[in-house]
Amino acid sequence: MVFLQKKSDLLSVYKKWLTKAQLPTGTKTKILRSDNGGEYVSKAFKALHDENGTTHQTTVPDTQQQYGASERLNRVLVEIARTMIRHKDVDQEFWAAAIKTAVYIKNRVNSRALPVGKTPFELWTGNKPNVSHVRVFGSTCWVVLHKIHIEGKFGDTAAKGVFSSYPDGSWAYKYILDNGKVGNARSVLFAETNVSEVANVAEELPEDEVVKVETGLRSASDGEDVDADNDDKD
Repeated sequence: MVFLQKKSDLLSVYKKWLTKAQLPTGTKTKILRSDNGGEYVSKAFKALHDENGTTHQTTVPDTQQQYGASERLNRVLVEIARTMIRHKDVDQEFWAAAIKTAVYIKNRVNSRALPVGKTPFELWTGNKPNVSHVRVFGSTCWVVLHKIHIEGKFGDTAAKGVFSSYPDGSWAYKYILDNGKVGNARSVLFAETNVSEVANVAEELPEDEVVKVETGLRSASDGEDVDADNDDKD
């Protein structure tokens, strides 16, 4: 999912999406349906459709039934994101991360609009989604630091922050540290039900280690060292 800073960015973003959508599936996009917004009916967009042989269908103004499915989906995603934000009392400025997480979850759960037992992820990729890594949005988390980032012998072995979303193309977690730094990590401890302080976190978490549920902490470690300086400031 991509958020546009301005409508003029749509064409370049659409081109990137088109490539990513067509290569894995081996099929070409035949029809694009949109409203009559100027960003969709520009000469450059028309030239792209002509080049790719794509049919562009536009909805009739003030005829909501023609794009009812997309409007309903937008409302559903906003409701999911609002619920997640309120559940963990996350600042509303993180609405984009909440929407992105809502899409990530929605693509991995069943829907009455799909065949029984199927998810959008499975229909798109052909593989059943693995949701064992899914965590509660907005949870307090501790990112396990690589030893080169630990200050002195008695320095902190983990950095405290908030879990914000799942980065594209990576089996990891996106976090925002208390100092404002944003990054991705794989070795992370989560406090999903209890936000009590953690005094010590092991420098290297053993593979498949699971912290007892009674503490409210869950481990997402895969046994690899993580560089918490892996910035992702997009």
